[in-house]
Amino acid sequence: MTTIKDRNGRAVKHRVRYRTPDGASRSRTFTKKADAEAFLVSTEHRKRTGEYVDPTAGRMTFAEYSERWLERKRQTVKVTTAQTFAAHIRKHLVPTFGPLGLSAIDRESVKAFAGGLQPGVQPTTARAIVFTLAAVLREAVDDGRIVKNPAERIKVGAKTERRVDPRHIAQVAGKVTGIAEAVPARWRAAVLLMASTGLRLGECLGLTVDRVDFLRRTIGIDRQLANVAGQTGFGTPKTKAGIRTIPVPAQVVELLAAHLAAYPAGEDGLIFSMENGRPVTRSRWSDNYRAACATVGLEGRTRTHDLRHVAASSLIAGGLSVAAVQAVLGHASPAETLDVYTHLWPTDEERTRGAIEAASSGWMNHANEAVS
Repeated sequence: MTTIKDRNGRAVKHRVRYRTPDGASRSRTFTKKADAEAFLVSTEHRKRTGEYVDPTAGRMTFAEYSERWLERKRQTVKVTTAQTFAAHIRKHLVPTFGPLGLSAIDRESVKAFAGGLQPGVQPTTARAIVFTLAAVLREAVDDGRIVKNPAERIKVGAKTERRVDPRHIAQVAGKVTGIAEAVPARWRAAVLLMASTGLRLGECLGLTVDRVDFLRRTIGIDRQLANVAGQTGFGTPKTKAGIRTIPVPAQVVELLAAHLAAYPAGEDGLIFSMENGRPVTRSRWSDNYRAACATVGLEGRTRTHDLRHVAASSLIAGGLSVAAVQAVLGHASPAETLDVYTHLWPTDEERTRGAIEAASSGWMNHANEAVS
């Protein structure tokens, strides 16, 4: 360690010279001798334990590194996922952390950022934004730019209740026919199809003729309509479990057949399309769906996804098991199905009453007649 003195011979700075694990020469200057000695001891310790990170590597700004990270992610994740990451980085992360060097981002600043996200965004969105931040910094650790990830295990708000409101879903179920009649005629069958089968909007709008087996009465789902590089095109389902084959009754097959007779398939065999045969954009669909809901007098916040809940509630009311409902909806696990719909299944008490009623109905009626 070298001591730098002023003209009067007083020590004013202390320069530490050291070598990185790959042999490169580095130096760092401190005002206090104790800080210089602590840095030297810490550096040698990290070199021995394999935890050494070159201090200069963490000077890259978050804005620059996150852009590089995003470019790599675009090669490995779904387009829609990459778009979500990009939105988080552009709208939330870069405005806060962009000018900072990676090593300058500490846990306190991340906690402050996470705490300030609400009430501006929903809890689920806030958690997703912090997840993106943690993912970027996790890779920075792997790249040797920072020692630890300050965004790991940061809690963001309370977990929101995912369960659907049965009263709202019952209200939507009673308006399905009206909604179908209020949307453009060429999309009426789409409303009825989603309310019957639980297809997600992207899965429904991406459904093509070759995915429907009119003879065996099944619908194959292995892709969905998504925004790809600013253009509407085919993408993979939300999860691997989203790839599925759904058995449907005759009336659903007849519905699709009648629809295709009135509105021939569009580009790539799309069953539902714009007037020019092009794919239906989500913005166009959403505008028309909201207008249709207003026409039939639906109160509160309504979404196309409510039609999926209508289908799920019908399947549960029909006595299907958790596994069966999971398979139809394309959930990744039974836990996901239960997380959203468990309260819609009959309770053990209700099942017991039903079983006793079914078992005793014959002789109970006979007994009632005998005593009357």
